[in-house]
Amino acid sequence: MRVYVNIDGGSRGNPGPSAAAMVIADENGQVLVTKSKFLGTGLTNNYAEWSALEGAVGALVHLAGEYDGLEAEVRADSELVVRQFNRQYKIKEPTLREIAERVWDSLAQSPSLQVTLKHVPREENKEADAAVNRELDSYMKWLETVK
Repeated sequence: MRVYVNIDGGSRGNPGPSAAAMVIADENGQVLVTKSKFLGTGLTNNYAEWSALEGAVGALVHLAGEYDGLEAEVRADSELVVRQFNRQYKIKEPTLREIAERVWDSLAQSPSLQVTLKHVPREENKEADAAVNRELDSYMKWLETVK
């Protein structure tokens, strides 16, 4: 089975409230699942982007087990995360390095899962971006109610 996964992470304020999202689609472009998650406050955009990748890899590991193998093309609009994941850039920030190590370990322990990560322009990542923004908007609305 082959799937396409768009991921995005965002932080309002950088650092600030942050969220991550993924959209998984089949070979025909049919969306199978959209998932977003509020990550917390005081977090950076890079943390949110890496968290989105970690969440997607977790979902893909599960799917690979369900379908006895899986090829996934993961698409991100963060050129930095793509280059770091593909080991073209070093990851100096310790927290991001920890996330990256968990991602790489998960992939190494899942030989039936083949993942490529590629950079796409923001225009090609609209659904994941919208999911992140819905999550952050929801947090901001909630915050107004508790003030």
